[in-house]
Amino acid sequence: MNLKTVFSKGLSIDKDNDRTPAYLQLSQIIKKVIASGEFPPGAKLPSEAAIGKHYGLSTMTVRQAIGLVAEQGLLRRIQGSGTYVATPAWTQASFTWDGLMELLADRKNSALTIIKAGIMEATPKVAENLGLHKGGKIIHLIRLVSHKEKPFLLNEALLKFDPQAPIVEAELELSSLSGLFTGEGSHYIKKTFLRVEPATLNQAEALQLRTQEGETAFKIHYIFYDYHDQPLGSGWFLTPKKYITLTTKIGLWDQ
Repeated sequence: MNLKTVFSKGLSIDKDNDRTPAYLQLSQIIKKVIASGEFPPGAKLPSEAAIGKHYGLSTMTVRQAIGLVAEQGLLRRIQGSGTYVATPAWTQASFTWDGLMELLADRKNSALTIIKAGIMEATPKVAENLGLHKGGKIIHLIRLVSHKEKPFLLNEALLKFDPQAPIVEAELELSSLSGLFTGEGSHYIKKTFLRVEPATLNQAEALQLRTQEGETAFKIHYIFYDYHDQPLGSGWFLTPKKYITLTTKIGLWDQ
């Protein structure tokens, strides 16, 4: 199989892109090549050295990209043999946030209100999640997002306290919330862990969201990480169930 032919179908790497590191761009290319069928399940991927030479990247960068794709279940490494395309795991699925994302994307008609902002000592659990020492400081935010003056998303955010870090200012912008769901819109977030669970709104939450106490909702817990894989912040979102429709595609898709 001709490496140059397979990996050159409009799939290039912009080494001057400060927002998306080369290894992330390469991981996206590898996933597109797998999804195209050029490398079916069981096929052996070209060597790290060959891929690196083709794109002018170090072996370390290629290894990092392959490792990321392997973590997502699309590749498997066999020591002493090489890297192979894995059979899709049908038990794994990624969901999109239809409805909620449409509201967050409508920046013209959306607004972010800071209800509470302050600095406090992290609880033991929060300190553990964020990799802080006992007594470490965090920024505590409570935010409300509205669309056409109708509140639909309540958020509590707990961020590592660093006055000089760009995260402090960025987290006061609406784009920071949509970035947590999409993985885009932020130059400091590499990845986000989300856990969704059903909930019912208590009196205070229902008051903020201008709805009825006891209404069914989704509570979305999250931790997001920087490009050094260090946790930067955690928290939760709360939204009435009518604003979320979860959809997924299983298997290998080009997009």
